[in-house]
Amino acid sequence: MGLSTRDAWRVVKEQFAQSYQQQYPAGDIGQAWKVLSGKALEQIVAQEFQNQIQQAGLGQQTQIQHWDQVRNPLVKQILSESLWLRGELQEPYLAESKVDFIAMELQNGQPVRVVAVYSCKASLAERFQQDLFWADRLRGRGIRFCLITLDNAGVLHEAIQTGQLTRKEAKMAASLYDRVYLLSDESIQRFTRVFRTIDLLAEDLKRWLEAG
Repeated sequence: MGLSTRDAWRVVKEQFAQSYQQQYPAGDIGQAWKVLSGKALEQIVAQEFQNQIQQAGLGQQTQIQHWDQVRNPLVKQILSESLWLRGELQEPYLAESKVDFIAMELQNGQPVRVVAVYSCKASLAERFQQDLFWADRLRGRGIRFCLITLDNAGVLHEAIQTGQLTRKEAKMAASLYDRVYLLSDESIQRFTRVFRTIDLLAEDLKRWLEAG
């Protein structure tokens, strides 16, 4: 049996710390990990998507791509916004959302619709500022806006356990995102419309594909 996503993250972090300490005995492990942890988390999430899509039999219906993998200009265009400079009659600046993962519906092997996008971050504070803008824009285009997080500060775990959205970050997460997926093995019994464990990625995606 393979490791859970949460355990896989713990193993990656431990292996990094051991390797870094051997190479740089006097180095700042915490700062180095902060720089590299985002990419490490994205790799784990990409593997989780691949496994779940395969197990759910959705490989012919959907495609998951990281932003950097997207080559279809229409996909990036629908996930971007033209910004005009103070009414000046010049070509607008194209601001890209650069969401981490994009789920697309396929027909005959070609993408025909962006179903959902996913921000992937270790803590909530890293995303709120930019996601407030993009959640409104993309949801208006029929695209679900989701977050995948470790919840390092424990804000969401506290809300799930107590049933109270007392902290600002928890309130914002519950109202801003269509889904917030936690890298957790604990069953979630409260606020389940929004807060979900990461093993339910494919289940939600299948539901959205069927809903059209």
